[in-house]
Amino acid sequence: MTFVSERVRVIKASCILSIHDTFTTIRPSLWLLQIIVPSVFAMFFFYMIAGVANADQDFVVIGNAVQSIGMTTIYAVSGIPGVQKHIGTMTPLAISPSGLFSIFLGMSLFSIFAGFISIAVSLAFATFVFGVSMASVNLLSVLVVILLTAFSIGGISMMIGSIGIYMRTSAIIANVATYVGLVLCGVNFPVSVLPGWAQTIAYCHPLTYAVQATRDAVNGCTVTELASPIMMMIVLGMIFIILSYLAFRFFEKLSRKKGRMDVF
Repeated sequence: MTFVSERVRVIKASCILSIHDTFTTIRPSLWLLQIIVPSVFAMFFFYMIAGVANADQDFVVIGNAVQSIGMTTIYAVSGIPGVQKHIGTMTPLAISPSGLFSIFLGMSLFSIFAGFISIAVSLAFATFVFGVSMASVNLLSVLVVILLTAFSIGGISMMIGSIGIYMRTSAIIANVATYVGLVLCGVNFPVSVLPGWAQTIAYCHPLTYAVQATRDAVNGCTVTELASPIMMMIVLGMIFIILSYLAFRFFEKLSRKKGRMDVF
């Protein structure tokens, strides 16, 4: 068996195990509510604020629909190492020849898929509950943007999750990352109103491009017309995937050295 096929097998097995574990502890209906409800209430909250401020409510609703994937994916993926420590399986996973990165990547795929569901449902709510017009929407563009958003945010989530191998939990960092996306990435107001240093951070975050590309796709832009933000999401997604791999290697080695693999 080649190295690549072995990695694929490990990732597939870990993903299936993650799905099994999820639905062993929670019913699918409750799992869906857990994904959808926070995102919808966040949309409603900022929708009402935009109304009071006489701001563009459609702008805010679409921004928060896209942000929902960050809220869902970052929290779920970054929490995986902490869960493994809590149930006592981190050490057995660490001594597996498969490698922690491949195992956790497989476990993360289901959470990334949950983020995909979150943004799809949130956009449906944007149309049928908050009245955002989809008369000009380019469905292919929206689908491509959603898929690339899930990919790029998944890379960030994996990188944050790697810290949980060494620390008791990466939840605090996940909170910071989520609110950085909410404040800096054009979710509720244009990036152009931010200070220069904040704009620099914003344009290093794939969510900034995802939010703008989704708004443009809803207004009818084709995939070709969205080539620039799409390319940036691909590039940033690849960068964060590579950084997450390096971070997993670093924190795994550090945890072994400091004896923190089971610290919870």
